[in-house]
Amino acid sequence: MAAVSAAESTGRLYVHVSPGFDVFVDGAFIGVSSAEQAGIILDLPPGVHHIIVRTSDDREGSFDVMIEAGQSRDITLSRLGLRKKLTTSLEDETGSVRVACVPDDCRIDFRNGVKEKRSVEDLAIDSIPPGQYPLTATRGDVPLRIDVNVQKGMLTRLEANFTTGTIRVVDTRRRVRRIMVAEPNDALTALGVPAHWKAAIRSALPAGIYIASANVTGDGVKVRMRVPSEDVAVSLIRGVTKSSAFSSIAVPSAPRRDANVWVVDFIFYFPAGH
Repeated sequence: MAAVSAAESTGRLYVHVSPGFDVFVDGAFIGVSSAEQAGIILDLPPGVHHIIVRTSDDREGSFDVMIEAGQSRDITLSRLGLRKKLTTSLEDETGSVRVACVPDDCRIDFRNGVKEKRSVEDLAIDSIPPGQYPLTATRGDVPLRIDVNVQKGMLTRLEANFTTGTIRVVDTRRRVRRIMVAEPNDALTALGVPAHWKAAIRSALPAGIYIASANVTGDGVKVRMRVPSEDVAVSLIRGVTKSSAFSSIAVPSAPRRDANVWVVDFIFYFPAGH
């Protein structure tokens, strides 16, 4: 009786997805999808749950789903709908150099280029292929020379001190990695609106939601998305309309079926003149 009671107090979710996907529920890792189950089977307590599936190359999709006690739900995710949200900059393959001078003004000769340093801020030289390079700092007729070992992904700081007549490496540390958002190839990409509008709309949507069409309407953008079921569409509406990044968000029509998928429309409004 206890086993029956426990089973009735949960619901079951079948996530149909290719094998080898990491699956997270409400932020916690649950397991890996398998070919034997054609995905993964999850027993979940009643309520709304946030599901994320992620591949080994960091592509992911996510959705919210309502689970009811004693009921089963089926969700199918296509690998084609997943997107890779973050990529690291190609500059991670290069190194950087920062040069401080005492006094502040000096001239730096590095890699056959000359740069004038006239402020208290360090002179920045970025995107340097790894290797050893001669660097000369000159003030008036006084040159100070050093060979700089530039390492991949590292930042090397130098101090050219014309008071003591020395130039030295202050420290070498791993450079802060720059992260770029890889723009998806969706209907927003070619739309003639400011880039921060596109970024705001994409940030408001869960990973894996594909924007099928987009057009400008007044001070807003109307977008159409395709999702696997009506329940996912309803959950999407509940989540997206909570965003505070817009002056308002409208849902002009109820979700509707289109062949094997469901369609949901949003209009994201931005402050006039922003």
